[in-house]
Amino acid sequence: MRLTLATAAAIVVSVVVGVLVGPWVGAALFGIVVVIALVAYLRAPNPERNTPLEDAVHESHPHGAARGRRRVLVVANETLAGSELRDLIDGGAVEVDVLAPVLSSHLHYGVSDIDHEIQDAQRRLERSLAWAREQGIDVRGQVGDPNPTTALEDALRDFGADEVIVVTHPRERETWQEHGELERLRRELDVPVTHYTVG
Repeated sequence: MRLTLATAAAIVVSVVVGVLVGPWVGAALFGIVVVIALVAYLRAPNPERNTPLEDAVHESHPHGAARGRRRVLVVANETLAGSELRDLIDGGAVEVDVLAPVLSSHLHYGVSDIDHEIQDAQRRLERSLAWAREQGIDVRGQVGDPNPTTALEDALRDFGADEVIVVTHPRERETWQEHGELERLRRELDVPVTHYTVG
């Protein structure tokens, strides 16, 4: 209803301006109002509009946890370590999926020169899996897609999650891919999202 009234008002104002000033000015004003309204609509929170991450969490998962076991997705921006992290993860019957994102500079990402960063992510994954197994945690993992959004969506579609834990290094070493990641996950997912800083 409000969208209909706003559209009608925009048309009336544009017509009046077009008559008083000129048809091109009225048409330009109408175009500007439409663009502003569209941006506002897309940015406004809408509880009925699902996000790709939310959809991915609630679909069937090819490699999801067995019935009765908690599924934890750990986003390993830093190598997993520490007794506090172990306690966060290991809460009874749990299966863990470790996602090691490819963390690259804007320049390397833009020119697809990320071989070194992929190797870093592979080493981070291997060390994280070794640590988890030493703690007796049932774990699997993979290196993520170079696009951080795609990496998260792929992991959630494959494994699902009852909880997401984002493991990072201190904030001063945050990469552009990590910036806003935690807030986005908390905004778009309806499962608990926990932040843990290593170091």
